[in-house]
Amino acid sequence: MKRQGKRMDFSILAENPNFARLWVGQLLSQIGDQALLIATLQLVNDLSDSVVALLIPALALALPQVLFGLVGGVMADRWNRQTTMIVSDLLRGLVVFALLTVQFTGRLWFLYAGVAALAIVGVFFYPARNALLPNIVPVAELWSANALIQGSTMLALVVGPALAGVAISLWGVGFAFVFDAITFFLSASAIASLDLAEQQAAVERAVPRGMRHNLAEGLRYIAAHTLLKQTLALVAAATLGVAAIVLLAVRHLDEALGVSAAGYGFTLTVLGAGSLVGGVLASRLSGRVRPCFLVSGMLLLAGSAIIAFALAPAYWVVLVSVAVLGMSVVTARGSLDTITQLLAPDAVRGRVQAAVNMIIGASTALAEGLSALLGDLLGVKSVFLGAGALTITAGLAALWILRRFDAEAEMEHGKALFAATTEEKRA
Repeated sequence: MKRQGKRMDFSILAENPNFARLWVGQLLSQIGDQALLIATLQLVNDLSDSVVALLIPALALALPQVLFGLVGGVMADRWNRQTTMIVSDLLRGLVVFALLTVQFTGRLWFLYAGVAALAIVGVFFYPARNALLPNIVPVAELWSANALIQGSTMLALVVGPALAGVAISLWGVGFAFVFDAITFFLSASAIASLDLAEQQAAVERAVPRGMRHNLAEGLRYIAAHTLLKQTLALVAAATLGVAAIVLLAVRHLDEALGVSAAGYGFTLTVLGAGSLVGGVLASRLSGRVRPCFLVSGMLLLAGSAIIAFALAPAYWVVLVSVAVLGMSVVTARGSLDTITQLLAPDAVRGRVQAAVNMIIGASTALAEGLSALLGDLLGVKSVFLGAGALTITAGLAALWILRRFDAEAEMEHGKALFAATTEEKRA
């Protein structure tokens, strides 16, 4: 299906003030989160000599998503989504401020509890955000919006640690905590400024009877929707393949090419640049290329880039491969997010988005754990080759699975065109 409409690029930020405010608020918050991550690891390293102590924050971030993710989706469908996001950001900002005391008390358990609290509150924020997006962005521009959201995440991954490193060396870890808290408050302000009166009035969601009924209803919807289940499986496969290389990239660059820590940092910068290109590319291609070809092509490209990274004979090949990887992953992930949003009606969209987030979190944790284990058993290069092959397989599967989405979208487009034509004739 080829969608006609506005130019699908960064112009959406100028043409849609609601989305622009949301995007800027999210970018600032994501940069703050990366700064907080660096500060947390630094603080744990200063207060404890145990390697296990460094793993606990990662578990505290991952487990709430797996345990409570679907509950957050239920609330995203029951509560006002804008209000849910504002309250979530304010609570997280207050939690981060409270964590300032850890550097003075040395109580690591309080830091772990705070990190877990941030993750728990986050399970309410992200399903609400992803479910709200189709209410503030027209369908024709939803592909661009999701690509830009993905691009901002990758940009924050590059900018956040760099800023945190400089700030912590100059002013200490406390500055990073204050900075992250302020970005949460700025994000809350941006979300509060969204003008959603007209959109909210057009959305009618029935209030479910109870939590158990809510969860069962959402799971039944996913279980009964074959295309949605297959799309979620694609999300899992794509996440497994890409996340598998994260932990081992430093070791591979050091062992295979003798690249220093500074070189690894520059590699991340190139990855971020490629991700920004991916955001623009997805915006432009989404109106011209069918989703099945777009997602499939990008996943095939991502898998090939991972394999090129593993076999790179020189550092410049690494840089090219990570740029391509960043571009293709952002494009594919943005498109898959859009498809899951369009496949779910507003009444259950929060629960579906919560399932997407839970799958991504679980797949990332599984991929990182397996890559660490298999890296010792089989070698880093073998893990990378396997991850590339898995991503390529997901790309081939996407070509078959998403053809049905194209067909359904074409049918809906025809119905809408017929209805509009009929209405014009009546008028």
